[in-house]
Amino acid sequence: MLKHSLKDNSIHVSIENMDFSYRIPLKKIGNRIDWRIGEKGTTGIVIKDVSTWALQLFTKKVTDEKYIKQFKSIVQEHASNNAINWDDTLLAVAAQNEYSKLVASNNSAQEKMTDNDILSILEKKYDIA
Repeated sequence: MLKHSLKDNSIHVSIENMDFSYRIPLKKIGNRIDWRIGEKGTTGIVIKDVSTWALQLFTKKVTDEKYIKQFKSIVQEHASNNAINWDDTLLAVAAQNEYSKLVASNNSAQEKMTDNDILSILEKKYDIA
C-alpha cells in the first residue's frame, strides 16, 4: 500500500517494505508535463498532460498499477483542480517501462534494433498515434 503524510508543505510518499520513499512539494503535486519517450534529440513518442510525479516515481523500480491509482487518489486529495490526464499517465508509465525494457534487451542482442524500430513496436502495442 502506498502511504502518504503531509509535513512541512511536502507530501511524503512511501511503500512499506520497499526502497521507495519520496518527498513532493505540495504546490507541485498536481504538475503535468508532455512526456517524451525515445533517445535524446529525437522526436520520439510524446504523451501529453501526464502526471510529472507519477512518471518520476513509477518508471524506475515500482511499476504496479495499483500504486499509480493510489497515487492518483493522493493527488486528487491535495490538488483537486489538476488537469492531469490519468488514462494517458497510465499509458505513459507502461510505454516508458516497456521502452526501457526493450532498450536494455537490445543492448545485449546480436541484431540491434534502431530506436525507431523500438518506438514502432510501442506505437503498435499501445495504439499510440
